[in-house]
Amino acid sequence: MNSSAKIWVKGELSSACFGDQRLNSRFIQIAGQLASKFGGNISSSFNQWKEIKAAYRFFSNDKVNTGTILSPHIEQTIQRIRSLKRILLIQDTTYFNFCNRPKTSGLDITQRSELLKEAEGLMLHNTLAITDTGIPLGLLDQHFIDRKELQGENHQAKRNCRYWNHCVDQKESVRWINVLRKTSAIDFGKTQIIHVADRESDFYEFYRDATDLGEEFVIRAARNRGINKVNRREPSSEYLFDYLQNKRAQGKVTVNIQVNGASKFRDVALSVIYTKVSIPPPPNKTKKKDGALPMIELFAVMAIERKPPAGHDPLCWVLLTNLPIVTLEDAIEKINWYSLRWNIELFHKVLKSGCAVEKAQLRDAERLKKYIVLKSIIAWRLFWLSRTQKQKQDNSCLEVLTRREWTLLYKKMNKSQPPDTPPTIGEAYVWIAKLGGYIGRNTDPPPGMISLWKGWQRLMDMVEDYRDICG
Repeated sequence: MNSSAKIWVKGELSSACFGDQRLNSRFIQIAGQLASKFGGNISSSFNQWKEIKAAYRFFSNDKVNTGTILSPHIEQTIQRIRSLKRILLIQDTTYFNFCNRPKTSGLDITQRSELLKEAEGLMLHNTLAITDTGIPLGLLDQHFIDRKELQGENHQAKRNCRYWNHCVDQKESVRWINVLRKTSAIDFGKTQIIHVADRESDFYEFYRDATDLGEEFVIRAARNRGINKVNRREPSSEYLFDYLQNKRAQGKVTVNIQVNGASKFRDVALSVIYTKVSIPPPPNKTKKKDGALPMIELFAVMAIERKPPAGHDPLCWVLLTNLPIVTLEDAIEKINWYSLRWNIELFHKVLKSGCAVEKAQLRDAERLKKYIVLKSIIAWRLFWLSRTQKQKQDNSCLEVLTRREWTLLYKKMNKSQPPDTPPTIGEAYVWIAKLGGYIGRNTDPPPGMISLWKGWQRLMDMVEDYRDICG
């Protein structure tokens, strides 16, 4: 009997086509095994040497590429999106550090510091689709950023040489616009698509191209830029942050988020200010180099914490959107959408820590990329499973576990024979979290992702041991 992970793989990835039926079958087998043992690398995920060797050969095969691996998952994600009224597309870039892999060829330079002059690894830009209640639907786009390909081998020298004056298509920041271009070509039916991103996407070309493509967005502003100009070359008399701070608050809202990298969530009371603004093109842009340079009409929302708790820095968000904001409820809606952006950071945590992709032993960057893409799909499933406990906690656990899995889990945690009726998802998830170290006292908060993925891995190991012993 297959585990729930392998059953999920067959349903999610069965449409993959590598131009060879043997590769298609091998892909499903490898994905199923990696999904069952998501916390290990290739050698620890397979039991026999021939299986390990087959997995290495699969990732080194020229017929296998990142796009073909991801395409069946994207198809399923689009189907899930079409069934909803509205979804958020969250973009972010994550960095993989492979400095301890000196023999791995083809790595890029991801960062520089005084202690570590050049850190070698990979840069991956993800677009995660989620509902407006925070349920992850899947990855809609994923691509690696190659600095050497974009700017040449001597890319740092080019960056230092008036890099800010280059056309956006010659910069790394074009990755944010490329997602707009790709998603605008997809038929989502009647579903409203809203792009959500952090301050790195706060640049003029993003707003211009999103407006031209008809894409809607909520972006956190990074710059106290000049606004409301008649002529873009005239000196600024009004600046975005100052302009909003000088206005009276129009209401308040409380959001529950992780603030400034803190490990725990807290309720943050925010004063809300909103208004319409005009964004001029930067003075260094020219029509010959950068295309049309219109003034862009947007709505700005400031959410500021007036009285932070002792020991905490005040939270202040300035959001820019091309969605109309007429009432306080409209502004609060945009703030709540942006507060969900943190989900992609949690997804990256699952990918790096839960799926341990940086422990991969592959010695070629192209093979690493294929491996990371497959692990990303598995990481999304883990992330989705951790979210279903809140939305479907009263449903039967058969939605996420096979009968063998929940009966073994019940016997392990209750030391008795399982009942005929399966437990709920909420009950099963608490037991899984306890396998991962969650104590579950009356005063404890609900189980977190780390205890859930540790417990899930233990449960998968229990199921495999049972199958090996009992058949």
